[in-house]
Amino acid sequence: MLRIALSVFIMSLIGLFHPCQASGTDTNLARDLRAIVQDPAIRPAKIGVVVESMTTGERLFELNPDRPLRPASNMKLLTSAAALIVLTPEFRYETRLATNGSVRSGVLYGDLVVEGSGDPTISGYFNDNDPVRVFKDWAKRLSDRGIREIRGDVVIDNAAFPESPYGDGWNLDDAYRCFCAPRDAFTFNNNCIQLDIIPPVEKGQGFRFIMEPMSDYIRIVNRLNSRKGAGGDGVRFHYTDPRTLQVLGSKSPGGAATIHYVPVRYPAQFGGFVMKETLAAAGIHTTGNVLCARNCPDITDIAQRKRNGPLETLAVYQSVRLSEIIKVINKLSNNLYSEMLLFAIGRTAGNAYSTGNAAAVALAALEKAGIDARGIVMADGCGLSPLNLVAPRQLARLLGVMAAGPYSAHFSESLPIMSIDGTLKRRLKGSRASGLIRAKTGTINGVRSLSGYMTTYGGEDLVFSIISNGHTSTAAVDRMVDRIILRLLDYKGP
Repeated sequence: MLRIALSVFIMSLIGLFHPCQASGTDTNLARDLRAIVQDPAIRPAKIGVVVESMTTGERLFELNPDRPLRPASNMKLLTSAAALIVLTPEFRYETRLATNGSVRSGVLYGDLVVEGSGDPTISGYFNDNDPVRVFKDWAKRLSDRGIREIRGDVVIDNAAFPESPYGDGWNLDDAYRCFCAPRDAFTFNNNCIQLDIIPPVEKGQGFRFIMEPMSDYIRIVNRLNSRKGAGGDGVRFHYTDPRTLQVLGSKSPGGAATIHYVPVRYPAQFGGFVMKETLAAAGIHTTGNVLCARNCPDITDIAQRKRNGPLETLAVYQSVRLSEIIKVINKLSNNLYSEMLLFAIGRTAGNAYSTGNAAAVALAALEKAGIDARGIVMADGCGLSPLNLVAPRQLARLLGVMAAGPYSAHFSESLPIMSIDGTLKRRLKGSRASGLIRAKTGTINGVRSLSGYMTTYGGEDLVFSIISNGHTSTAAVDRMVDRIILRLLDYKGP
């Protein structure tokens, strides 16, 4: 068990991470770690490592500690830490359902307006695995008011996030993969659909497709081949228009069903369309269209719509607390959640939103907390951008500051536990490292990172950050990191 409380007490006595070089109290540790990072299998990687004791404040090992490196999803450590500091663990998003019309004889004469706040939780994660739970609740609220028909449009006000749906430097070759889902001020179901593909069992049978949430928003066009001996299975996707998804490639007949998560092109329109379907299923007919403020095929002037009449609030969806949201960000490494959280941080500044402004607010908060943010490049909140840069010493310092701060439990509990859950669930499974490490993983092309906390067998609480850039073998880097972890577990202190 990680003894963060004890570490906080000790650090309050000795000060956080005395800026010294490795003291030589454990020459065997330094020698062994140096040999591990010099393994020829990981050349020509650029490696940065910092290991510090939270028990004594001593730096036990470092390699290129101040070298700015691409952190991949270790960037989420900065985003979630800044969010705790700026927004507090009690922060909740609010998404308002309103109307500019009036109700007469069961008919709402006017629009339904959804005011997007960047809340990523309108999905199944926090709603009993029911992605349309929020829409069902809204339908009930409308029904309770006697509304059976809406003679107006479903208007999604997603104007609060004016930037591109994709982050600066993102690889758009990944745009058909859910981890690269487009960003929007109104998000629904992680801005993706789940598509189960079931191959035919016998000749003459066709593929079956099961989509969740069930909706007519996306039309599936099957272009898959089913041929034995045609090589390995391979499925790819292509939108021929915003709502028509071609499924291409091949799958062997009689093979296992596969699950794919495919982003939608226009998240606000997608959410509005499914909401309209959910209202219809509840007996509430809507005569109009789904319109959005931006990033939609059908745009409307939101300000003008609001001027048609004062907005009356019909329902408000309130998300779970931030302390729960960051578990999705760090344990599951959810990119969309991270981007939306950076968006929330930026909105606190009160000026025009941009990723640059939001990053400035986040880094200023980290600086104020005691983290030297000089040289950090925060091009996005999730780590997908190859433009992000941070040094291992800065990540180690961030981890130490958060462990000593008022939100230590919230922060550490959001991190995956080695061999137990999240992105570390299968890492070092069955090894003696199980349950002793909480750390954030990171992976993009040519980048591998792991930073977090551990408790050694000798009872020493350590913080570490390991980043690799430019390697040719991810497996070799993983072996290096695992060897470092296992060696650190044996550290017994001075």
